[in-house]
Amino acid sequence: MFAWKNTAWDAAKNESALPKLDARTTGMVAGTKVATNAGWANVETIREGQQVLTFDGGLQTVIAVTRHPLMADTGEIASWPLFVPAGALGNRADMTILPHQSVMIESDAAEDMTGDPFALIPGAALSGFRGITQMRASDWVEVIQLHFAQDEIVFANIGALFLCRAQADLMSDAPASSYDVLSIEVAEDLIDCLMFEDEGHAPSFSTQTVAA
Repeated sequence: MFAWKNTAWDAAKNESALPKLDARTTGMVAGTKVATNAGWANVETIREGQQVLTFDGGLQTVIAVTRHPLMADTGEIASWPLFVPAGALGNRADMTILPHQSVMIESDAAEDMTGDPFALIPGAALSGFRGITQMRASDWVEVIQLHFAQDEIVFANIGALFLCRAQADLMSDAPASSYDVLSIEVAEDLIDCLMFEDEGHAPSFSTQTVAA
C-alpha cells in the first residue's frame, strides 16, 4: 500500500478536470462493445430508446446518439487514438480508445491518492501502461457518443468502464456532473504508481475496470 501524499490531488481536484472537451477525441470507437439489456452489442448499432447497462444506475435509456468521423490524416498527436491490448484494462479483446475518453479504474493507489478506489482518468494518461500505445489511425474511424439523462458510466468490452456525458453538444458548457475526472497530471501520477506496482515493487495490487 502506498503512503501517498495528497498534495498533487488536493491542488488539482478543484481545477478543471480536463482541457475543453473535443468532439474529435471523445466517445467510443465503432466496434467497441457495450452491455445492453439484450446482451453485448457494438456501440455503432445502439439507437435512441435502447437500454444500456450502467455502473451506478443499472439499465438506463439512451436519449441521444452523436456520431462523427475521426480522420486519419490529422497531424495532431494529442488526437490520435490509443491501442489497448487484451487484458490491459480487463478487456478480453484488443480495443481502441480515444485520448479524451474517460476510463474508470479501481486500485489501492487511487484510494490512497483520492480517498476513493475508483478513479476516472483521461485515456491519454494510459499511454505506456501495459502495452497501451498512442498511434495514428491508418484510416478514418467512426466515433459514437451515447447520451443519457445524466452522466453515466457504461460497461464496455466486458472488462472496461467508460464515462458517457449527458449533453449531446460537447462543445457547450457541461451540466453539473456527479463524476469527477482526474486532471491529466494527477492521472499520469496514478498510472506511474500502477506501473510501479506491476513491476512487483508493491506488496499488494488491485486494478480493474469493470465492464470502446
